[in-house]
Amino acid sequence: ISRRYAEFSGAVMVLHDKFPCEGVDGLMLQLQDEVEKVILKMAAVFQQRKDQLIFLINNYDMMLTILSEKTREDSRECERLKELLAGRTSEYIEEVLAPHFGGMLTFVRETDHLIANNNIQALKEYEKKVVPLVRLFSQTWRKSVEKLHNEVMQCFSNFRTGTLVLQRALEALITAHHTFNRVLAHQAFAHLNIKQDIVNSHHLIVEAKKYKPTF
Repeated sequence: ISRRYAEFSGAVMVLHDKFPCEGVDGLMLQLQDEVEKVILKMAAVFQQRKDQLIFLINNYDMMLTILSEKTREDSRECERLKELLAGRTSEYIEEVLAPHFGGMLTFVRETDHLIANNNIQALKEYEKKVVPLVRLFSQTWRKSVEKLHNEVMQCFSNFRTGTLVLQRALEALITAHHTFNRVLAHQAFAHLNIKQDIVNSHHLIVEAKKYKPTF
């Protein structure tokens, strides 16, 4: 459905550019809205949200690729698909990182604003979580990055798309880890014996470069 829509829409827009016809733009936008609704209904067949997102990303990416080849990349149809693709990709990244790094990500999300406000009393409530989180990350991060790579690259029909999604996921992970280390450096956790277990973000960056795209 999505492929046929993209090919049909692209062909109509090419003809419309050469032979403008009043009302075509509105009809094509209406058609795009209906196709989006159908794709969402099809995605709902999957039980897991991550599987739904993979389905949506693959379809949006395919439609965008076809339309970009036939029309201008800044057309309303293409811009709409880029918006949808970006939104679903961001959501997918959260989903795919959670099983591997969920503990750290949740910790960062909950404590970052406390650091900004220097809320030492509230930070002390997280003391019991710090040591297990630091040690778990230290022991598993490299293998988890490899698993992340394998999972993402198997999910997307377009190799380029899979690689770009992986890069965004790794960037999000590195950013979160920078924040994680910044939180750990706060005086509220200075008395904890964790220095030897803290992973330098540079090591994570070096590991991520192994999966950098070559195109």
